[in-house]
Amino acid sequence: MILEQEKLLSSVKNAIRILRAFKMDQPQKGVRELANELGLGKSSVQRILTTLASEGLVQKNKETNKYELGLSVVELSSIVLGNIDLHTESRPILTDLANKCGETAHLAILDGNHVVYLDKVESKTSNKVPSHLGFHNYAHCTSSGKLLLAHSGTYLVDLVIQNGLDAITPKTIIEPDRFREELKTILKHGYSVSVDEYTMGRTSVSAPVRDHTGKVIAAINLVGPSSRFSKQRIQYFASELITSGKLISERLGYWKR
Repeated sequence: MILEQEKLLSSVKNAIRILRAFKMDQPQKGVRELANELGLGKSSVQRILTTLASEGLVQKNKETNKYELGLSVVELSSIVLGNIDLHTESRPILTDLANKCGETAHLAILDGNHVVYLDKVESKTSNKVPSHLGFHNYAHCTSSGKLLLAHSGTYLVDLVIQNGLDAITPKTIIEPDRFREELKTILKHGYSVSVDEYTMGRTSVSAPVRDHTGKVIAAINLVGPSSRFSKQRIQYFASELITSGKLISERLGYWKR
């Protein structure tokens, strides 16, 4: 078992070394060239390149018969750079939102079919919310997750439903048809609400954040005890969230025509 783990780690490390071997002035490299440069066997390099190619991390140039970095690397780097800008531009607005509304505010994105919190701001009067940055949370029963799913493609929604709408609480929506209708309602109203769906006694409200193209890339939310989220306050929070989401979107270069 230990030898297998060491072999796996060695393969991962060599895959990383191969990816890093491509440079701006050397965008393409052949199997033999990589093997000589990194001190690896040709068969090992070929095997790793084949695996990387299957995931889109490298691709073979048909004209030169050499490998180059694939589009998946660009996608990954775009996510990192985009999230750096997103975090920087949203932080002051998220702070103002939490202080104005007196509840905990989050910034969240989708990672696969889960929601991940990138930032969290607690006001002086908000109750402590046991949420953790970087933690993968359920998407189908959180306001941020539902909002982001509503703005995603049908493929991801179908995937979430196929994986099972687990009943996290008695209030969790677990019927596929009802869940799809919930997503349609979110698109219609422009915000999402989760009342006791993830944790009994806790409510959250979310609104979208768009990038410069108008695509919804994140959600901001306010979360707190359900006893403090009356219908009137939910409407007020939704209005404030939508406004804050638009402000962040404008900072990211989005201006609605």
